[in-house]
Amino acid sequence: MISKFYLTIFLFVMSVCLTKAQELPKEGVALDLSQTSFNVTPGSTTDVEIKLLRSKRARKMKFDGLEARTSNDLAITFRQNDQLVDTYTMSIIVKEGAIEKSHTIVIKGAGINGSKIKGKAISIVVTGSQIVKSN
Repeated sequence: MISKFYLTIFLFVMSVCLTKAQELPKEGVALDLSQTSFNVTPGSTTDVEIKLLRSKRARKMKFDGLEARTSNDLAITFRQNDQLVDTYTMSIIVKEGAIEKSHTIVIKGAGINGSKIKGKAISIVVTGSQIVKSN
């Protein structure tokens, strides 16, 4: 009876370990975002958390941060979280008067060892602003 209990605990621990190991890349660093598609309106700002998932070889590497090239209607900024290691906040800023359009943006590493970060594409769709009419 006790051996079944220990076997069950052992299998549970192994499944948790294997699941965690599958999330990490074999080489370099991967970006983990909760979502990769965004519908935004002109004049709005959307914040998204990004985590760096490091391979075993990349655990001690230093990075200068993240970057993304955007069109004139969008701006993307990245802030590193001081309390959570390898966590950034990405802010998608849509300028007033932005044209309704779909954008594909690639987030990648910047500066030192930036090439070790595998780029991640996100989709940003600028939709029409909501107009409120009064009677």
